[in-house]
Amino acid sequence: MSPLRRLFVLAFWAAVLFAYVEAILPGREVINLAKWDKLNHMIAFFTITFLARAAYPRIPIFRLFAWLAAFGGFIELSQAMSFIHRDAELGDWVADMIAIVAGLIIAWPFAILADQRRPKIGVDVIAWLGPRR
Repeated sequence: MSPLRRLFVLAFWAAVLFAYVEAILPGREVINLAKWDKLNHMIAFFTITFLARAAYPRIPIFRLFAWLAAFGGFIELSQAMSFIHRDAELGDWVADMIAIVAGLIIAWPFAILADQRRPKIGVDVIAWLGPRR
């Protein structure tokens, strides 16, 4: 795995952890990037999806969508617990899934670049030099 891909893996898991912690904190302690709650969900899930595609480019998009949508559902179920003091909303989960789809589409070319294997120097040099004599 390339160093850049390792960085994406680390960033992805950090973003997942950050999103979950922010989701279960009381509402007044949460960092809001936008005034509209649905937009905050979309920003978070777009970012997580983009990082997931760059970190794990070989995971099929339908499986990745399912895992990220399940994570969004898990957040909403967590917020439904009374001791969390947050409100679970179906609209939040829908906003998450819209952002996941957008992230999968926009990150597609980056996933293709991230999936390219690092060449083995010896094999490439031999191939470049041409057939052995």
